[in-house]
Amino acid sequence: MIGSGESPEKLDENELVYYLFLLHDTDGDNHLDGHELRTAFTDYDEGEEDDPTRYVSLDEVTEMVDHVLEEDDLNGDGLISWDEYMASQLYHGN
Repeated sequence: MIGSGESPEKLDENELVYYLFLLHDTDGDNHLDGHELRTAFTDYDEGEEDDPTRYVSLDEVTEMVDHVLEEDDLNGDGLISWDEYMASQLYHGN
């Protein structure tokens, strides 16, 4: 159960998805806003630490946030709810 002090490494796949959502929901309103999405995209990087291609520009992050809100904000309130997040995960096969 998330919140019981269990480390992310011990979570099953569904719990890990929820953990990551909660991790980036910094204001605790059960939605991801543009600022929280920007932080999530900025925090997420792949590759080796010395790989200069792993960093994303602010313009690229802004485009990514705009794209997510355009595609996944189904009710148009400017926020991604847990249900919208899960619908996106299922649609994209994640």
